[in-house]
Amino acid sequence: MSSIHERIKAARLAKGLSMEALAPLVGVKAYQTVQQWENGSTAPSRKRLERVANVLGTTVEYLLQGIEPGQDGAHAPIPLVDAKTSAGKGELVVSYDTDKVLMFRRDWLAKNDAKPDQTVAFEVRGDSMTDLHIVDGAVVLANRRKTEPRSKRVYVLWIDGELFVKELVRREDAWWARSHNAAKAKAYPDILIDDPAARIVGRAFWCGFGL
Repeated sequence: MSSIHERIKAARLAKGLSMEALAPLVGVKAYQTVQQWENGSTAPSRKRLERVANVLGTTVEYLLQGIEPGQDGAHAPIPLVDAKTSAGKGELVVSYDTDKVLMFRRDWLAKNDAKPDQTVAFEVRGDSMTDLHIVDGAVVLANRRKTEPRSKRVYVLWIDGELFVKELVRREDAWWARSHNAAKAKAYPDILIDDPAARIVGRAFWCGFGL
């Protein structure tokens, strides 16, 4: 199975474009950026990928998953957040590698008021939320359009430069990030959130895990 990197290269060659010619068409300054996309060093952001697909006469779904136009329009690719890399950069880093993209039905996402291009998947590490069945290794979907803090809702949050899944609660005129593991309550105290709007990545609306 080909990768996103190989498909970008194949689509570029099919258009008869050099890397030098493609770069300005998709809004990057140096052809080396295109070279990195094709050799697997990096991948375009979602917004950039849409532009690449448009210039190369293909679709984001094809570049991401190899799905030809009309082949499976019912499903949308949702990228996984690279939590470790994100924490190091202080910003979300999503992966567009084929083995790190999950497919969800578009109608199901719409039913949950989530748009594919504003939804990210996040793999949970740790047992701080097990009482809500958000277990170690589970995958959570977060809606990046929903960043307004609401008490008793679960969010993906930036806390001390790292990404966590926590419940936000309003208490004593302040916002707190709360864990849910009664067996280890002392290990996971509530965390004061000074500016929740700036720390919210998105509201979690689905969780899945293997049995």
